[in-house]
Amino acid sequence: MTKTAAAILSVLVACAVWGGGGRAWAADDDLIQVFIDARDPAYVIFQGVAENTHPAARQEMEGYATLDKVSLVAWATFRDNAERLVSAGIVKAEYPPARTARGILALLKINPGRPFAITWNGGIAASFWDYQLAVELLESYQEDQARYERERRENVDGDPLNPELHLKDLQGG
Repeated sequence: MTKTAAAILSVLVACAVWGGGGRAWAADDDLIQVFIDARDPAYVIFQGVAENTHPAARQEMEGYATLDKVSLVAWATFRDNAERLVSAGIVKAEYPPARTARGILALLKINPGRPFAITWNGGIAASFWDYQLAVELLESYQEDQARYERERRENVDGDPLNPELHLKDLQGG
């Protein structure tokens, strides 16, 4: 894991604990911002910030938002521009970006305070292992694109970054 990834994951875990992480389906006006961290080329992290997020967690996110490639975006702005904002970190679109953007909107509403990431290939990362896989896949792609394509076709059924699988599991379906 990169130092950047380790640092941001520890902050996001703390924010999820202090934030409204266990609440079901935030109302549109409950979500006030989206924390976006695009520092790692393998994935971009998105985390909903609800009205009831602990003030210390919000201050910490505001501090990180001063860094390059990290921002806090108003929920209404994110909601209205989700496809563009979600697609910005996608290098190779292996999944339909519009479906992924709608999925991230739903996940942020279902799980306010929980971080999710869009991977460089348009997948969704929801666990530590997903983040690590995204890093490994990007490295593989950068080293040898032909080999990457061959190996991806062979492993398509068990793809843990597939948004369709994640969305079904994370939305309880």
